[in-house]
Amino acid sequence: MHDKQQAEKKDRLAVEDVIIDPYELLDLDRTATSADIKKAYFAKVREHPPERDPQQFKRIRSAYDMLRTPQAKAATDLFLLQPPLDYQPYKRQPSFSLDVDKTYKQQATQAQTDLLRTKFDEDFRDIKL
Repeated sequence: MHDKQQAEKKDRLAVEDVIIDPYELLDLDRTATSADIKKAYFAKVREHPPERDPQQFKRIRSAYDMLRTPQAKAATDLFLLQPPLDYQPYKRQPSFSLDVDKTYKQQATQAQTDLLRTKFDEDFRDIKL
């Protein structure tokens, strides 16, 4: 049973281009220290050197980059705890209304009457040439 799970895991990792879980790719626990991560990375690189298996090496390298620094590891752990939501297209068309509300009419009337009461003559002056 264990060999079957390992084979399924290897097939899934061989097909995917996007790393979902870097811990799974490097065969690590979530509680791994930076020394454990580094050790697992170099062990995987020895298994899949870039000369023989460049695709798998790229996956291993990107998984290591996701866990290499404490900040990157914290961001990865947060992402793994709360994966982003699946894309859901907007299902309902937005409805727009061109109806004019009473408050809009009152605001428009108020603005117009305020403009008529204001003296703009004081704002302008003659140009001296």
